[in-house]
Amino acid sequence: MSKAQPECKIENGYIIVPKGLVRVVPDVTYISGVDPSGQATIYRGYTIDDIGEHASFYEAAHLILYGQLPCEDELKEIKKKIDTYRGQIPEKVFDALKLVRPAHPMYYGSYGVTLLGMYNAAYDWKFDKDFLYDHALRLIAQLPVIFAAGWNLAHHGRIIRPDPSLDHAKDVLRMIRGDMPSDLEARAFESTLVLYMDHGFNASTWTTRVIASTLSDMYSAVAGGIGALKGPLHGGANEKALVMLLDAKKKAEEKGVPLEEYIEEYILEKLARKEKIMGFGHRVYKVHDPRTDVAAKFIKQLPEGEYWLKVLKKAEEVMKREKNIPANIDLYTAILYYQLRIPIPMFTPIFAMGRIVGWTAHYIEQVLNNKIIRPSEKYVGPVGLKYVPLEERCKK
Repeated sequence: MSKAQPECKIENGYIIVPKGLVRVVPDVTYISGVDPSGQATIYRGYTIDDIGEHASFYEAAHLILYGQLPCEDELKEIKKKIDTYRGQIPEKVFDALKLVRPAHPMYYGSYGVTLLGMYNAAYDWKFDKDFLYDHALRLIAQLPVIFAAGWNLAHHGRIIRPDPSLDHAKDVLRMIRGDMPSDLEARAFESTLVLYMDHGFNASTWTTRVIASTLSDMYSAVAGGIGALKGPLHGGANEKALVMLLDAKKKAEEKGVPLEEYIEEYILEKLARKEKIMGFGHRVYKVHDPRTDVAAKFIKQLPEGEYWLKVLKKAEEVMKREKNIPANIDLYTAILYYQLRIPIPMFTPIFAMGRIVGWTAHYIEQVLNNKIIRPSEKYVGPVGLKYVPLEERCKK
């Protein structure tokens, strides 16, 4: 291991690992991971770029959950269940969403999932496979509806109901936007759900597994995953990436310079001020994030696609030269969602709409071969202090 990499060490029989668990492997998984070169993500044996470009949401969800791409009858079954469950949220859950103050839609997601758990899991949670997979499909189907309902309640004072006759991705995009997307728009949106579906032991998935390891129910574990994903160092990055790109676009227009030319100056100025360039860098992908290739193919087909790809490629060129840091998927989905007319606050919820498949799969994998996740700590605070009565404690 190079000097630049943090190392583990042994102290008094304990393994001291790097802060942030960098390069630490706490468990194994059969669901997804990154190949040793750091350039390809694997979904159950398939590369993510292959599945992201070609698989439907239903096919990819079946792969992640059950370990294989579905046969025709299996595809019909998972589609039927997801589409049916999407329309089966208890009305009282919607009533409860109406009672809270308007907030970022991620709050509606964690609140709504908890409400769903109160209806579906409060008194009779089980750990047999059929039960677990059924609730996984319920969450996969219903979480997007909760997010869309929260957004529409907060901004339009209404709820757009799901339409189980539509394919999952098309219906979800319709509920978010309030109008019927084209087939191309629906497919582009669907591909991002697949690209975000799983990614090894990322922060939100690990949070979900930690909660699962206590044998809490799946809904509580997913609520924890949503809380972890909300952070700007995890799922919130795509929101900030688009804010940055739109700021650059505005300044380029003020200067009368094409954005694909001005973006270099914009990035260099931010770097000189030691500001973070959102949409770049990744704990795992040090050379290239293969998910960006799939997103780029759909960006090209959507409005102003060629224009935006020139901007993104130029930004990548600058960051590669200046920092040797590749773009990540958040930079590309930021533009793709912008092309699809999706409101910025919904970017992270859409991440969760895909990642819910991975969260539920990891929950099941964890509880079916469980050991509670409870690391030891290294206490470095003071010792030997003695209690002092209040009247003597703060005398000067």
